[in-house]
This record gives sequence, structure tokens and C-alpha cells, in this order.
Amino acid sequence: MSPTSPLETPAAAPEPGNAAEQRLLRLSIAVTVLLALANMAAGLWLGSRTIVFDGVYGLADTVMTVLALVVSRLIARGDDRRFQFGYWHLEPLLTAVNGIVLALACAYGALDGINGLLHGGNDVAGVPATLIGLGNGVVSLAMAGFLVGRARRLDSQLLRTDLRAWTIGGVFGLGIGIAFAAAEAIDATLGGMARAYADPLILAVLALALLPLPIGQIIEAMRDILQITPAALDAEVAMIAAEVAAAHGFVDSRSHVVRSGRVQFVEIGLLAPPDWSPGSMAALDRVREDIAARLGGRDAGRWLTVDFTADERWI
Repeated sequence: MSPTSPLETPAAAPEPGNAAEQRLLRLSIAVTVLLALANMAAGLWLGSRTIVFDGVYGLADTVMTVLALVVSRLIARGDDRRFQFGYWHLEPLLTAVNGIVLALACAYGALDGINGLLHGGNDVAGVPATLIGLGNGVVSLAMAGFLVGRARRLDSQLLRTDLRAWTIGGVFGLGIGIAFAAAEAIDATLGGMARAYADPLILAVLALALLPLPIGQIIEAMRDILQITPAALDAEVAMIAAEVAAAHGFVDSRSHVVRSGRVQFVEIGLLAPPDWSPGSMAALDRVREDIAARLGGRDAGRWLTVDFTADERWI
């Protein structure tokens, strides 16, 4: 083997946590469908735009979670001849689509709420609406609390996306319950039309308040889709490359990093002096093992390529 040949890690194997990720996504789908259908039925019964919207929002999120489960299974398959680096790139793509769908849902909810205000509102029974809203909020935040540690432990962007949706739903539910309770209290003490305008007003305010969350999700995903290297990761890899170069007698190093979802593609070039002898294959492998160890060990979520050359043009 020539000293300019790349030493590459084997193809990424399925992650050990992938089965756990899929179980959590299936659980999330089941709970979301039940909650969404219950909200739509309750909203139609009460004549509440807000509660119906909450159910529709939940169904839209269910579709995205089903797609997340499909992507998780594709990632578990590893690489093939058509996708030789695996299916990791679908993770940020789905995250972006999910954010767009939720942002459109929030925008539609805000417009529907404003339209309701302009047309005189609609009288919704405050007590059942309050109980439904609070119940939705408690269930959604309980699911978010259940997922938060698991999403972090599995380092799953799919689960983080689902967690964000449950958090949004939880805040939305609690806000609905509190606002309906406040409108009912105002009508009971002061009289007036607070209850009639509560439903569209709650819908408009909460939809606008939640809109920045999916927008932030879209921006985060687009950074991965456009392969914008995180500054902290770039600095860390460059520092490791320089340290390894100095430790093993190389005169310079270069590094390139791309992140796509939970996978990192790292390429490091090491420049040797003109009279450098590459030694044995085992010696080159030890350099690569040193780099891998400093990066955190061999990881299915990291593709590492190390080039050795005495010609600066190759790095």
C-alpha cells in the first residue's frame, strides 16, 4: 500500500439503540393517534376551533412520526450499493419536513383564530374545554418527559424531533385549559362576551406563540442538509489532527468535517517530511487508531478517513 492511500473505517453498522428508537416511535404514534382522535371528537362536540385544531395538529404529527419510524428502519439497514454511506441523510431531511408541516399548521391555526375573532367568535362551554385542554397538556408533557432522557441517550434526531412536537403539544394543551378557565371566570364575575371570544383568541395567540419552535427546527435541520460544519466540531477535529501529527512526526495536517443527522464524516490528511518512511501497515493503523480514540473511539455514527502523503497538494 502506498503512503498516499486512505485508511477508512469499515461501513457503519446499525446502531445498538436503533431497536429501542423504533419501539419509542411506535409508542409515540399510538398515543398521538388516540389523543388526536379524542381531541377532534371533543372539539366537534363542543364547537371549539381550538380543540379541533389541536386534534388535526396531532394527526399531522402522527404522519411525521410514521415517516420517522420508516427512516429509523432504513438507517438500521446500514449501507447498500445505492446509498453507500447509508441512509443517515434522510434524518435531517425528515426533521426539516416535520418542521415545515408544523409551521404551516401553526400559521393556519393563527389565521383561523383571527378569522373567528373577525366573525364574532363562538361560544364554547368553558368547564369541559378547560378539562380537555389541561388533560391534553398533562399527557403531552408526560410523553415529553418520558422521551427526553431516551432521546439524549440514543442521540436520535428523530426522537428529539418527536420530543419537540410533544413539548409543543403540552404547552398548547395547558395554554388552552388555562385560557378557557380564565374566560369562564371573567364571564362568571363580570359578565360580557369573554367566553364567546376565548376560543378563537386562544387559537390565534397560541399558534403564533408556538410558530418559532418549528421554524427553529427547520433552521437546525437545514444546517445539516446544506452540510454546514458546526464550528465546535470543526475546531475539535482540527486540534486532534494537529496533536496526532505532532505526536507521530508529521509536519502538518488538514481536516474536513461534515455532519448529517447523527453521523459525522471526518477526513484527516497528514503531511510527512520528504524523507519519511511509512514503515509497516501496522504503524499506519496505529496512527489511525490514535485518531479514532481521540475522537471518542470507533463509532457506527462516524466515517473516518485518514490520508498519508509527503506532497502538500494531496492534503
